[in-house]
Amino acid sequence: MNVILDTCAVIRLAEGSLPKSTQHHLLDAREAIVPSVVVWEIAIKVKSGKLTIPDSPLPWMEALARRHDLQLERAAPDVLLLCAAADLPMIHRDPFDRVLVAAALHSKLTILTSDRIIPTYPGVGVMW
Repeated sequence: MNVILDTCAVIRLAEGSLPKSTQHHLLDAREAIVPSVVVWEIAIKVKSGKLTIPDSPLPWMEALARRHDLQLERAAPDVLLLCAAADLPMIHRDPFDRVLVAAALHSKLTILTSDRIIPTYPGVGVMW
């Protein structure tokens, strides 16, 4: 199974507070991907004062990715993915989560998240 991490999963992983069952799913995953939109959302949270991390967002995320064997996506989402996110039903209003759902559906990835709205999208696999 391949997984994609939501922002809440990345933050909880960094804090060491990811639930044990989720940690097991992460360890068992063939690939664990952190999409570029998650890094962007973390950078926005840091800039707005909603999140404090010990380094600037990209070096912090790179170190976390190395420590936990995560694949850090470096490319921006392409136009097709962004349009697919826009075409999703308006179940979730958060644009970051909509891109995450579109990416998961497109690449058949399971999302690691505690978000309660994401699992209501038809066809999306979620663990947490």
